This record gives sequence, C-alpha cells and structure tokens, in this order.
Amino acid sequence: MQGIEGQVAVVTGAAQGNGLAIARGLAKAGARVAMCDINGASVEAAAAEIRAEGGESRAFVVDVADRVSIDRFASATSEAFGPVAILVNNAGIIRRTPVDDPRFDADWADVFRINVDGVKNMVRAFLPQLRETRGRIVNLGSIMSVSAGPGLGAYAASKGAVLQLTRALAHDLAPDGIRVNAIAPGVIATPMTKVTRETPDAIGRFLAHTPMRRVGEPEELVGPVLFLASDLSTYVTGVLLPVDGGYLAA
Repeated sequence: MQGIEGQVAVVTGAAQGNGLAIARGLAKAGARVAMCDINGASVEAAAAEIRAEGGESRAFVVDVADRVSIDRFASATSEAFGPVAILVNNAGIIRRTPVDDPRFDADWADVFRINVDGVKNMVRAFLPQLRETRGRIVNLGSIMSVSAGPGLGAYAASKGAVLQLTRALAHDLAPDGIRVNAIAPGVIATPMTKVTRETPDAIGRFLAHTPMRRVGEPEELVGPVLFLASDLSTYVTGVLLPVDGGYLAA
C-alpha cells in the first residue's frame, strides 16, 4: 500500500488482540514492524508468527509507562530498521471500578499511566524520528472517548484524554508534516472485553445501541489503521474514526 510499503512501523501492546491484528496488517501491507509489549514471551511469539507469514517484524519488551524503557526501544528500533514513520499507540488497560470503590484512586492512576502517559511517552520518544520521516501517528481511542458507561469512570476519562491529546498533537505537529489521528473501536472480541462480552446486561446494553448487532473482530481495525497510516489520507489529521458497528451513530 502506498505510504506503507517499506516504512518502519511501531505498534504498542502488540502481543495479542487489537495490537497483534494491526501489526500483522501493517506487515502484510509491506511495513517493517517493531512490535512491543510488556509481556516478552507473548510478543516474541507474535513477531515469530508474522515472520512465518512472510512479514518483517521484531519484538521488543517495553513498558509504555517507563520513559527509560521507551527511550531504549526508540534507539533499538532505529538501529534495527531505520527511522520510524508510523506509530500506532495501542497499549491500554481497563478497570471497571465504581467511583465509591476503595480501589478507585489506584485504578485511576494505573489506567492513566498506561492509556494516557503511555501515548505521551511514545510520541515524545519517537518525535525526532517522526519529524525525519514526516510520519503518521494513530492512537487507539474508544467509543468511550465520547461516551460513557457504569463503572468506567477511569477508562472513559483516559480515552477522552487520548482524543484531546490527538487533536492537540495534530495542531502541534502539522508544521512538521506529521499527521495524528485516532480510531474509536467499539466492543472488539479481545481479552480486554471478555468480562463485558460474558456479562449479559453489559453486552446487551452495548448491542442494543449497535446497529450491526454484533461485536467486532480485531482484524476489522486493520483497514482503518492502514487508511490513516497511508497516503490515502494525506489531508486527514486530528480525527477520531469510529470502528464500532454504528454504536456512536445510534
């Protein structure tokens, strides 16, 4: 795909679920993919899968909340592949904690440390490379970037922050030729949504609000990411693209 083939792409949280699907899709489109995750064994296995399919990928153990870890990763990626042109900030966690729960403050801190600080840390570490390549950033927001649900205060607030950071970065980085966009997945069949999908009231509430009346598959995020990372979207920046079966249209 034009603008992706031969380019160096980074995907965070790439060991499973959405991150693995996106990394595989980028590799199939011809990108050289640096996959990172905090789970070393899983991300190594995921990178090996992509190589077995004919793609070019390498695995790195990275904690997106640890700037020292990310700085090392940025240097190692550049040494292995060259400067990064595509950065996909996928790593994230969810905590379903009511605001009156004693764990709320700790869960809030954990969610923001990964979901928001993780994006900020990655962008700052890779910014010199992205400026060199006039690159593209794709952040993983959520339908919760602009909606909410019970027990999801920390998660919804973090994804709202990702949307606003995306918009602000689109302004800040446009003079460097860097485009910054986000996608907003609905309920996707990954380990993160297992609790929601297995709780009748919760999944029933989502599906009743989703015109397509089904959950999504991780592979269904690939096309939107490829669009935003490619030359097909050269005049697109600062947007949140829903990939949600129509949830936000209902």
